[in-house]
Amino acid sequence: MKKIAIVCDSSVSFTPEEIKHFDVKIAPLTVMNNNHAYIDEVTITKEEVNNLLRNKERVTTSQPSIGFMIELFESMVDENYDHVFVLSIGTALSGSYPSFQQAVNESGLQNTTVINTHTITGPVQQAVRGIREYNARGESIETIQSMLDKIFSDTISYVYPETLEQVVLSGRMSKTAQKIASLLRVKPMLYLENKGVSIEKRSIGRTDRKAFQALVDDMTTHHVKPETHDLYLLESEGMAVLEACRDYLFEKLGTFKYYIIPLPAAVATHAGLGTIAIQWAPKF
Repeated sequence: MKKIAIVCDSSVSFTPEEIKHFDVKIAPLTVMNNNHAYIDEVTITKEEVNNLLRNKERVTTSQPSIGFMIELFESMVDENYDHVFVLSIGTALSGSYPSFQQAVNESGLQNTTVINTHTITGPVQQAVRGIREYNARGESIETIQSMLDKIFSDTISYVYPETLEQVVLSGRMSKTAQKIASLLRVKPMLYLENKGVSIEKRSIGRTDRKAFQALVDDMTTHHVKPETHDLYLLESEGMAVLEACRDYLFEKLGTFKYYIIPLPAAVATHAGLGTIAIQWAPKF
């Protein structure tokens, strides 16, 4: 078994216990509020971010500090890793990827692969699990890289906000569009497609059930099945809707292996409280 290190940003949304179990190094994103910078999951928790959103405060996120990244990689130079995998939040969501590349180059860390995952959270967790399992099997670095390419080339994320208020505040939707949606009493199902460059609208429905059916239809189109894919279910104070969505998916498509994860600040600050997200990733 090789000595492999894994670096992720905090949008991977692992618990402290999971970070220890998978031996992952975390570069925290920055959370901004009232011109004050907080370190995600270090000086501000998900619960505190939720409280700011509840109070209609302006909250944004940005990439990890480049200084922190360089220090992190410099501390790894003398560890003699056989390989280091850096799994960055997708470029459609953050500018972290080029910053990770810059930090690796400045630190002098060797045998490192910096990967633009094109996604966030669930598929990144899937990749971490895959790296650790493949390494335990004694697979080569090249085989691990092929597995990672498969995961990050076959995943879509769906985001279903409870309201459009935070979407408007974050600049993702105009107030005019919000008013029209409110008058029509519809909610959009947003999605980040496979290696997509922006978050788009997948469907609009008047009821949760119609939104869930649109999700079923899209997953069927992409041949997502319990035999071939795992699900990652994310929520920010939206557990009841998330469980209803899960049950509907299982009724229509079969029972998947799944993980329930708190929605990371990088999504919650754009979509707001009550938001759920559904992600699928191929089994490794």
